[in-house]
Amino acid sequence: MKKIILSATVAAMALTTTISALENTTVNSDIKALQSQVENLQMENEELWTVLDKTETKAFSDKLNLSFDLRGRVDNFSYKMNGIGANIGQPYDATAETPNRREMAFPQEKKWDGHYSVRGLLNLQTKLDNDTSFIGRIRFDHSSQGDQRLCILSPQDVGSELSSSSVTKFTAFDVDRAYVNIPLMKTSDIPLTASLGILPTTGGSSSNIIENQPRKSVFPSLMFDSNMYGGILTANMSKVTGMENTFLRAIYGKAFTLNDDMFYYQCNRANIQDMDVQGIFAETQLPIGYDNTFWVGINQNKNIKATPFLGGDGAENSGSNTKIKSQQPLGDITNIGAGIEVRGIKIPDVPGSFTGFAHFTVSKPDGNGNCVNYTSSADGSCSVGSDANPAPYYASEMARGTLLTDDGHALYVGGQYESDFGTKFGYEFNQGSDYWWSATQGSEDVFNKLATRGNAHEIYIIQPITSNSYVRVGYMQIDEKATGSGWHFGTPIIKDAQQKNMYLLFNAYF
Repeated sequence: MKKIILSATVAAMALTTTISALENTTVNSDIKALQSQVENLQMENEELWTVLDKTETKAFSDKLNLSFDLRGRVDNFSYKMNGIGANIGQPYDATAETPNRREMAFPQEKKWDGHYSVRGLLNLQTKLDNDTSFIGRIRFDHSSQGDQRLCILSPQDVGSELSSSSVTKFTAFDVDRAYVNIPLMKTSDIPLTASLGILPTTGGSSSNIIENQPRKSVFPSLMFDSNMYGGILTANMSKVTGMENTFLRAIYGKAFTLNDDMFYYQCNRANIQDMDVQGIFAETQLPIGYDNTFWVGINQNKNIKATPFLGGDGAENSGSNTKIKSQQPLGDITNIGAGIEVRGIKIPDVPGSFTGFAHFTVSKPDGNGNCVNYTSSADGSCSVGSDANPAPYYASEMARGTLLTDDGHALYVGGQYESDFGTKFGYEFNQGSDYWWSATQGSEDVFNKLATRGNAHEIYIIQPITSNSYVRVGYMQIDEKATGSGWHFGTPIIKDAQQKNMYLLFNAYF
C-alpha cells in the first residue's frame, strides 16, 4: 500500500512539473510573440516617423534654407605717418605756443600685435510661393579690441581719443540683408525681377574673389559698396541681345551705414546717412571664349550729408552743421565706371587656371555751397579753427569745407592663380586720386582699401581645408598720398603715411 501511495505521489509531482513546464513554455511563447509584435510595431512606427520626418524636413527645406558663415581672423597691424601738408619732413617744435594742442612729433606710429576678431553671418532664404523668394542675413561681429579703435585720423594712441558713446562695443549685431525677389513678365522676351527691401549691395565684383565666394552684390565694389534700402528692377536682356547673361538694372533707394561698432578698425565708417542713390548698370558676357562679366554703369549719390567726426554728436550749437538732426545736404557725387572680370583662363603647358579683373571709375562732385565744419563749435562757419586740435588734424581744411570741388578717379586690378590642388595665389592693386570718392562705407573688407587716396597692395594665399572651409594668409600695404580717404567734403591735403597688415583668417560655411 505504501508503495502504491509513493508511486502515486511521484506520478502526481511529475505530472504537475510537466503541466507547469508546458504552461511556462506556452506563456514564454506568448510573451515572445507579443514582444515580437511590439518590436515590429516599433520598427514600423520608427519607419513611419522617419518617412514623416523626411517628408516634413523636405517640405520645410523647400521653403526655408538656412546657412551659416563663420570667420575668425588675426591681424598684426602697424601704421606710420611721416607728416601732413607743411608738416611733412618738419620736426615737431616743442617750444611753439600751442599749449592746448594735442600735437605729436612726426613720425607717428601705432600698431596692433595679434588683434583677434570673429564674424558670423546667418543666411536665410525662403520661398514665399512658387515664384517669390525672401533673402535675409543677420551679421554678428566680436572683437578682442573691446573699447578701443585704431583711428588713423587721430594723433593720440589707440582708442584713447574716443568717447564712451563712440567706442567699439565688444559685440555687435545687425541685419544687412532683408529683401524679396518678385518675378514680373516671366513669359516675356525681357523678363523682369523686382528686388525690394535691404538690398544686396555689398561684396560685389571683384572683391568677392579674395573672399573665395561668388559675388554678393549687384554693384561693382569700386563703384558702390555700402548698405541700402530701396528697390532694384532687373531686366534679363539675354534673349533680345543674343548674348548670354545680359542684364540691365535700375536702382533707387537710400544708403545707410550698419552699426559702426562692427567696423573696429576705422573711426569714421559711419559718415553717410540717408543718402539718396539712383543708378543704371548694364552687364553681359562677352564672346571671348572664357567665362567673363563686363559691366558699365552710372550711379548718382544725391543729398550727401556728413555725420559727425569720429562718430560723436559733434558741436551742439544750432548754427553748426555737425549734429545729425540739423545737418544740411552738401550736394551730389556721380560715379561713372566700367570693368571686366575674366575667369578660368588657361595657358598652354601651365597647370591650373587664372582669373583676372580690371575696373575703373570716375567721381564727379556737384556741391550746393553748404559747408560742414568739424574744427569748432563757435558758429558753424568754415573759417573758424580751434586751438584745442592741431593744424594737421581737425583745424585743417580736411575737416571743414563744402563738398569736394574736383573730379576724382580710381583703378582696381588684380589676378588669381588656382593650382590643380585647389591652392590659390592672388594679388590686388588699387589706386585712388586725391579727390577720389565712392560709397564704400559698408565694405566687407576690414580696412576699406578701395576708398584709398593713394596706392593699396594686397598679396594672399588661399588654402582649402574642406569643401566648405579654407585658410587665407595675406599681407596688405596702403600708401596714403592725401588725407580724407572715404570723405566727401573738405580739401585733400598731401599726406605721407603707410599702413601695413599681416593677417591670418579662417572661414567656414555651414
